[in-house]
Amino acid sequence: MSSQHCILLTGATGLIGGELLPLLLSEPGNKVWALVRPDGISDADSRLAARVQRGNTSGLEIAWDRLTGVAGDLTVDHLGMAPDDRRAVASSVDTILHCAAETSFIRDEGCRRINVDGMAHLIEFARSCRKPPRFVYISTATVCGAVRDMHVTEDDARDGGPDHHNEYTRTKALAERMLRESGLDYLILRPSITISAGMSDRVFASAIMWFLPLLNRLDAIPIDPAGRLDVVTVAYVAQAIVAALNAENRRHDCYHISAGRESLTLGRAARFLDAYYGRSEPLELVPAHLWTRDMHRQYVRTPEQRKTFATLKHYLPFLNMNVTYDNGRLRELLGDAMPRLEPFESYAGDLLEIISPELLPRG
Repeated sequence: MSSQHCILLTGATGLIGGELLPLLLSEPGNKVWALVRPDGISDADSRLAARVQRGNTSGLEIAWDRLTGVAGDLTVDHLGMAPDDRRAVASSVDTILHCAAETSFIRDEGCRRINVDGMAHLIEFARSCRKPPRFVYISTATVCGAVRDMHVTEDDARDGGPDHHNEYTRTKALAERMLRESGLDYLILRPSITISAGMSDRVFASAIMWFLPLLNRLDAIPIDPAGRLDVVTVAYVAQAIVAALNAENRRHDCYHISAGRESLTLGRAARFLDAYYGRSEPLELVPAHLWTRDMHRQYVRTPEQRKTFATLKHYLPFLNMNVTYDNGRLRELLGDAMPRLEPFESYAGDLLEIISPELLPRG
C-alpha cells in the first residue's frame, strides 16, 4: 500500500483493529475513516480515544489529524451512517480494511448479524464508492472448521457448511465466500489465536487466556502434552497486516498470519504455568483418549475441582485439536519484513498477572 491511501477501517475499537489504527496513521499520507458503532454513551471520537489509551503506541509518530471517527453500524442498511458521512467516505475511500467481528463461540445470532450481514452491507457500500476500493478482510485461520491433527494451508478452508465447531468459524467462512463471489478486488488475511501481549488491559487479556489460571486448581487434565496451539501476539498480527498491505507482487489472495511450525506445545505451556505458579507438583497432562473414569475420580475430587472441570470441559475439544496453520505464503511475501514471533514465556506472565493476581502463587 503506497502513501496517501484513504482507508475505511471497521473494528477500530477491537483488539486487532485498535492496534492497527496507530500503525496505519504512522505511515506517511494515510487517512483513516474509522467506523464506530454508537454505544449510547460516548461518541465515535471518544470511543476511539479510549481504545488508543488501552493499546500500545510506544515509539510511533502518529498523525492523529488524519483520523476521522464516523458513527455507524455494520448490521444495518447503509452501514448506519449519516447521509453526509456516507457520501464523504464513498467519494474518497480506496481501501476497506474490515476487522470488525463477533468472536463469541456462544452468541450465534450476533455472529450471523455482524459477520454475515455486516459483510453484505460492506460489499454493498464498496460497490457504491466512486473508485472501486480494495477490500481487505481480516478473517480467522479457524475457518478450516472442525479438523484435527493437521498442519492447515490456506486452501483447506471450508465454505460455511456443517463441519464447524461453532457459529463463529462458520460465519467467518461464509463471509469469506461472500467476498470471493462479490467481484471486488479483495485480500483475505487469517490470523490464528491472537493474544493481547504488550497491553495492560484485563478485558482483552481475559478473552483468550481466561482458562489458564483455572488449571492451577487441578492436578491433572485430559490434554495431550504434544498437542500444538497456534498462538500469536496482536503486535505480530498488526505488523504483518500492514506489511502485507505494503507488499508488492502478491501471488495469492489469502494468507495465514500464524505461528505455523513454531506453534506452542501444550506441554511447554504447562511447564511455564508450573513454574509461574510455583506448583509443588506439576500439572499432569493426559492425552484425552487415555483419560478414564477412574482417572477422573482420582484427579477431580474436591468441589472446587469439580466446578473448575465443569467450566473447562467445553473448551477442552479446542485445546485438543492439535492444529497449526501454515505461514509459508506470508514468509515468502514479506521476506525480511516478516515480524518476529515472540515466545509465549516472554509475555504470558504479564497477562496472567493482569487476569488473576489473586491466584499468584499458592505455594
